[in-house]
Amino acid sequence: MKRTLFFAMLLVGVGLMSCDNGNYNASPSNGGSNSVNPLNPTGGMNTSFDWSGDDPMSMTLNGQSWKADVATSANVGNDHIMLTGLHYGGDTSQVYFYLNKNTQPGKSVYIFYQNTDNIASYMSNFSDNNSVFLSTGAQLGEVKILENDNTHIKGLFYFLARSPKSGDYINIQKGYFNVAKP
Repeated sequence: MKRTLFFAMLLVGVGLMSCDNGNYNASPSNGGSNSVNPLNPTGGMNTSFDWSGDDPMSMTLNGQSWKADVATSANVGNDHIMLTGLHYGGDTSQVYFYLNKNTQPGKSVYIFYQNTDNIASYMSNFSDNNSVFLSTGAQLGEVKILENDNTHIKGLFYFLARSPKSGDYINIQKGYFNVAKP
């Protein structure tokens, strides 16, 4: 009996050690991946929603400022809205949200692993598949709606996102959007 229990525990231990948690370097001074450590992301995780931003959309990406040059929205079915912010400097980059469009001001929608009801993503280079980072492959995020009426939707956000191709993580913090509705 002890032998069976020992082998069962050994198999569980080996299984846990072989889990793929993404491509990140827990000790950046050792070289390796430039990816954010999801257990201790660059800039930390500010969940207080104590910030503002710049219209139409802004955020910090791994501690660096990012601002959209243009933001658009589109209705997706009866229940969701798609928000897209584009930045044209250097390689064109994009932040994308797929959110429940009926979320009331003051309420939040949560972004987490394999959640397909509310999605956030970031793409840094349209010609490189490794530059796509999805919230559905990461652990957490939140979008807090500040205003939501017939003319516009305004909110704050943060999320971790993971590249399904490379396994790298990015940390998006102090996000803000104010986008006209279609």
